[in-house]
Amino acid sequence: MGRTNRKVMIGLAIPVLVVLGILGVMNIPTASNQGYAPEQPIPFSHKLHAGTNKIACTYCHTSVEKSAHATVPSVNVCMNCHTLVKTDSPYIKTIWKHFKEGRPIEWVRIHELPDHAYFNHKRHVAKGVSCQTCHGDVANMEKVYQKSPLTMGWCLDCHRGNTTPKEVLARVYPDQKDPHGPVAPQSCYTCHK
Repeated sequence: MGRTNRKVMIGLAIPVLVVLGILGVMNIPTASNQGYAPEQPIPFSHKLHAGTNKIACTYCHTSVEKSAHATVPSVNVCMNCHTLVKTDSPYIKTIWKHFKEGRPIEWVRIHELPDHAYFNHKRHVAKGVSCQTCHGDVANMEKVYQKSPLTMGWCLDCHRGNTTPKEVLARVYPDQKDPHGPVAPQSCYTCHK
């Protein structure tokens, strides 16, 4: 192969490699399930429970203030009310059956981070970050879905103070009229243990 042919081949290869690189980057998953709203084994209305009946998130998600994880409520939490409420509902009868048999309901997880990311609910709740900041207005969701992207960039925007809720900024910077600035650690180790 002559020098000219080699230059032509290299000249053609570079644009092809650039296009393949762009296509490759476009197909890298973002790790975001934004909008994800799976079918659950039993239809559960957060709008009814958290909205209409004003049941606090922490009543069912009991460990959110004490643990890194919010946890999905166990069947016995449902039974705190449903031993008396709507006992004739076929769905409540299913919950009763699980309760009597000591079997959990296999809820489908909605908000999930990659295995290499660590999120501590307790720390965020202690700093006054409301559930709605990340999970959206669940009290008005008939069917819960993942509102926020939960990507690294999205989290860092909040830690840097760019998208931090005003009430959190005001607690971090109480002496500023227009509070702004970083509010949480931004080192890799904060979220990647």
